[in-house]
Amino acid sequence: MVLAFVVILCTFAARGVAEVAVTWPEALYNPKPAPEDVIVPLPCGGAMAFRPVGTAGTDPLADTEVELGSETESQGYAEHRYLDHLAGSFEVPEGERRRFLIGKYEVTALQYDAVLAAASGAACPEPGKGATARLPKGGIGWHDALDFAHRYSLWLRAEAGAIADCDTTATPCLPRADGVPAFVRLPTESEWEYAARGGDRVSPAVFREMLYPMPDGPARHAWFNQNAQGQVRPIGVLEPNPVGLHDVMGNLEEYVLDPFRLHRVERRHGQPGAAVVRGGSLHSSAEDLRSSLRREVPFYDDRGAVGTADTGFRVLLAAPVLTSNQRIDAVRAAWERLGSDVARPQETPPPRPVLSDRPFEDPVLELTALARASGEPEMKQRLERLRSVVAGTNQRLYEQRARSAREALRFGGLLCEKLSVEGYNIDLLRQRYDLCKKNEDAAHPRCRRLAEDLARDDAVLEANVGVYADSIVRTAQTYPDDLAVLDTELGGLRSELSARGYGDLGIYPERFHRQVLDYARTGGVARDDWFNGCRELR
Repeated sequence: MVLAFVVILCTFAARGVAEVAVTWPEALYNPKPAPEDVIVPLPCGGAMAFRPVGTAGTDPLADTEVELGSETESQGYAEHRYLDHLAGSFEVPEGERRRFLIGKYEVTALQYDAVLAAASGAACPEPGKGATARLPKGGIGWHDALDFAHRYSLWLRAEAGAIADCDTTATPCLPRADGVPAFVRLPTESEWEYAARGGDRVSPAVFREMLYPMPDGPARHAWFNQNAQGQVRPIGVLEPNPVGLHDVMGNLEEYVLDPFRLHRVERRHGQPGAAVVRGGSLHSSAEDLRSSLRREVPFYDDRGAVGTADTGFRVLLAAPVLTSNQRIDAVRAAWERLGSDVARPQETPPPRPVLSDRPFEDPVLELTALARASGEPEMKQRLERLRSVVAGTNQRLYEQRARSAREALRFGGLLCEKLSVEGYNIDLLRQRYDLCKKNEDAAHPRCRRLAEDLARDDAVLEANVGVYADSIVRTAQTYPDDLAVLDTELGGLRSELSARGYGDLGIYPERFHRQVLDYARTGGVARDDWFNGCRELR
């Protein structure tokens, strides 16, 4: 059979540079194509598929708080739950979020050999045919995985002028942050687990489950000791997780960037160790598979570098944090806003800190101005330390307030949707009752039952309208001087719903938000108008 080679060209005729072509069959690097796949070229005509994982918005210091680990007592020293914060390197086109790009599949032996061949000047490997050409690369050590990422990064940087930016529709492409091309590295433990659990594609409750949703059972999602038959399996045979990652559980254990650390109850232990592998392998049992599964692997033993046949890796695309002078200025400005009222969304932020006869109402700005004006080094240091403490406390309070605002919008949206459905159903029930009265006497048993159902449902609806009205009033009262935070969190909630495939539900929190703003402006309770505003959305 003749293989249909997929040749994808980046055209840069206007720039006078050579084209980067992907000549491998798509089945070798992306056997399960899906929307939002990001295809990045590889040496020797190859390519690698990546998946986007969303994090919080575009402010330089915005990030996403994630709860990782598990409550497994027997493995608490290694897997106890903890909080971390993540931010992607790349802005989402036309969005209010950022993202990082993680390998859709484990790195294959063919991809590994192609990168090393290009680095050494050796002949390119033959692509091969069939499933064996899609076997992931195992039997390597942690330093080998780092070396692959390093050599792949060097090749991408050398070819960057001939590879389109991923902000365009071109394929293949190379993402850039502030014009700086991405580099390749191993994912951190937190990035790996966040993506493995489903990232921003699942709800917080689903995110905290032991495994991402597997409605058709683990055997359709992971290679383990009951279905792998002791053999490493090709990439892309089983179903992906909600982010779109394949084989993130089982098949090969996967190296991550961080060294191993134990856990204390309240934090990670201070001693760094050797390598960490995640996700379990083909030798794991189904009962052992979990998103929090992690174990330490030594870098070396008596034979040299440690590498086992059931250990491999996937890579991640990232970019430097401080990419330009403009970026540094933006980060510095964001840092100075942390914990102060300037950090809150508002039309007219307070002025920059300067010393004047009148103190700032914002204590952070006042401490900043005093520290800058102090001529006593010790006093300046103490004021700066106090400023940091106050700013940190204020920032935590603001972040909690922002999360509460988003949950208020989420709850209000759910209530609005519920009213929409209930109103629609009662209209149908009333039509049935009117038809019954028209065709039968109102005293007919069927009409009486419909009347009873209608009275009951009307009472329930009236109570729910009351709850909804209370939610509007209380939300407006909770944020009387800070309604802008609702605007910001509404944008975040819309992005969150869209990422999970529920973008069409965004109309309900939007309607709730509009009604909160109307109440805050007028102070008038309009229960019927609020209910009708929700009912008309169905």
